[in-house]
Amino acid sequence: MRLFARLPDSVEVGGRQLPLVATRYRAARGIRLKPCAITSSLKLSLPARGGVREALDLIERHRGWLEAQVARWPAPLPFAPGAEIPFDGRTLLIDWDAARPLRPVLDGDRLRLGGPLVGVRDRTRRFLLAQARAALVPATQEEAAKLDRKVARIALNDPVGRWGSCNQRQGSINYSWRLILMPAWVRRAIVVHEVAHLVHANHGPDFWRLVAEMDGRAGESRRWLARFGREMHAVGAETGRI
Repeated sequence: MRLFARLPDSVEVGGRQLPLVATRYRAARGIRLKPCAITSSLKLSLPARGGVREALDLIERHRGWLEAQVARWPAPLPFAPGAEIPFDGRTLLIDWDAARPLRPVLDGDRLRLGGPLVGVRDRTRRFLLAQARAALVPATQEEAAKLDRKVARIALNDPVGRWGSCNQRQGSINYSWRLILMPAWVRRAIVVHEVAHLVHANHGPDFWRLVAEMDGRAGESRRWLARFGREMHAVGAETGRI
């Protein structure tokens, strides 16, 4: 009998050690367990008090289900020499040689970079962030101009739950830098979606009508994201997200 049960920091599932992220909710009446492919973790929702022993039992009873879910997750794709990563709708080979200059250079379907091996991950990520900014900022301004709107601020982050967001009142738009990994037409669909929120703050019929008028491939892009979105979050990851 476990008199003083405590939740572990991680749980082994299918040969992978996954962080266990537990959150207590005052209004929660039960315990919920959810494997999250995007963060490569197990999310556990608990009531305000107690429930630890029950949560541990829940994990054990559902271990087979958890293993089946984790087996379907896309494999992590670290930024490492020889890795082939998605980039702007094509595949980009990380071509590293210590003798080369530090700064990554795009050469066809190769990203050539040098310097210490230990910095390849960070330099590759900074390169992709810069490429995302160079693509998304002018595209956003161009689409906003079509609607006679101005964007006061454009920011790039690495959110878990969405590819973009818009604050209509502030005139600001946030994007995931991972959009640069996607084909240009998918990336444009995200831009159009967020710019349309400068006109319509909600997802009502008028909003979707405007999106359809601006982008004839909006539906196709949503299907692409539903199919490949998880894989974009695996890019640059070691065992989970970067």
